[in-house]
Amino acid sequence: MHDLDASTLLSAFVTLLEIVSIAFIPLVLLRRKEPSSTFAWIFVLLAFPALGIVLFWYLGRDRIRRPVRTRLAVSSAMRQRLEDRITGQLATSRAARSSLVEMQHEEMRGVMRLASKMGRAELVPGNDVDLLVGAQPTYDALVAAIDAAQVSVHLEFYAFRRGIVGDRMVDALERAVERGVNVRLLYDAFGSWGVGGTLKRLQRKGGHAAPFFPIDPIRRAATMNLRNHRKLVVVDGSLGYCGGINVGDLFVPWRDVMLRIEGPAVAQLQAVFVEDWFFATREDLDRDACFPTLEPKGDAILQCVQSGPDQGFEAIHRLYFAAIAAARERVWISTPYFVPDRAVLVALQTAALRGVDVRIVVPAHSNYPIAKWAGESFYDELLGAGVRIFEYGPEMVHTKALIVDGRFATVGSANLDVRSFRLNFELVVVVYDADIVFELTELHSSDQQSSRELSHARWEERGWTDRLREGVGRLVSPML
Repeated sequence: MHDLDASTLLSAFVTLLEIVSIAFIPLVLLRRKEPSSTFAWIFVLLAFPALGIVLFWYLGRDRIRRPVRTRLAVSSAMRQRLEDRITGQLATSRAARSSLVEMQHEEMRGVMRLASKMGRAELVPGNDVDLLVGAQPTYDALVAAIDAAQVSVHLEFYAFRRGIVGDRMVDALERAVERGVNVRLLYDAFGSWGVGGTLKRLQRKGGHAAPFFPIDPIRRAATMNLRNHRKLVVVDGSLGYCGGINVGDLFVPWRDVMLRIEGPAVAQLQAVFVEDWFFATREDLDRDACFPTLEPKGDAILQCVQSGPDQGFEAIHRLYFAAIAAARERVWISTPYFVPDRAVLVALQTAALRGVDVRIVVPAHSNYPIAKWAGESFYDELLGAGVRIFEYGPEMVHTKALIVDGRFATVGSANLDVRSFRLNFELVVVVYDADIVFELTELHSSDQQSSRELSHARWEERGWTDRLREGVGRLVSPML
């Protein structure tokens, strides 16, 4: 009798799960996403009801409307004030910037206009830019900059981890606080899980640290899928850093880059931090002390392009698409996570078929295997079109860079995947500077030499187990 009751209860529970999973299907359809994403979610809900319900509840809902509306409501006025402030500080007039665009090569003009319209990224000339290669040189530079700070240090990282590197950074921040410097650290609650205790001593000294979208699986379930993936530092409002390097012991051996920027473009980085900090803490930093007058420091033209689910357009996605489509000679890409949507995939194929030299460097061994499997499911189509793919090893390549025709490049936090395009808060800098583009090109060439190039013929000979895991990755790729 007890066995029968248990069996009946189990059957009823399974039936209830199936009913709930079916009830979720209208929510999937209401998202009005790409058919591949819609079918993937429906399949998971029907095939694995319990798992599908949990995954969709935390990861699948329509760009998390309520948190996005909240962000827009609290940040819209701040955003407009910051845009007005930065525009007012630019030494070049709108007409002069328009004229500057017209002077550039054809493939650059469209990208410049697109970034200005969608990424809230004015074209800013007069900057000095250095390329920092590797986490350790970047940490050394950041500590030196923090030790030299006189007014403020603003840091924003997806991953700020406990350990030797994290302690070293916190020590530098504490020294700055003791000198009377205003220190603020914004960290992503998911990417920096467990760091809160490490930051308490900084807060006791008078520094400020705040999480972006604190983790709360019950009350804030919707925010689990919205993460701040940006990495930037602004010192005294006049020195900026932006790129793909997080803070932590794990990242020391990884291949990665960061930009060091001086000049008027630093105000754009500061504006990104000020808006994000306001959203997280409601502290208004739109004040003159945070935005000093910035004189030209060099010849580099920059655009700081931000994107996130709080914007009407997926700015970085469209920026990458336009850059690839505009290429005439070369598109070289480095990315740790390669899961393109159909638009980017077609853009890469079409560029290669037009005779453009398209090369992609990805890690041979990824810290997220399923993302690698998903990316590999696209290799056959790309290799067949003439795209060259290089697997870098032995350490992880985490560089996020795109180089077009040797004329301009992007460096930042965004991966070439659906999550960076549509869900994460991301930031990339478009660099129009011959020296930096040359350095990035040389770095890419060096990485190719340290990689294994995939052959289309050899790739087609891979075993059925490899093809099966790629199929699994391809199936869930819309959710990654």
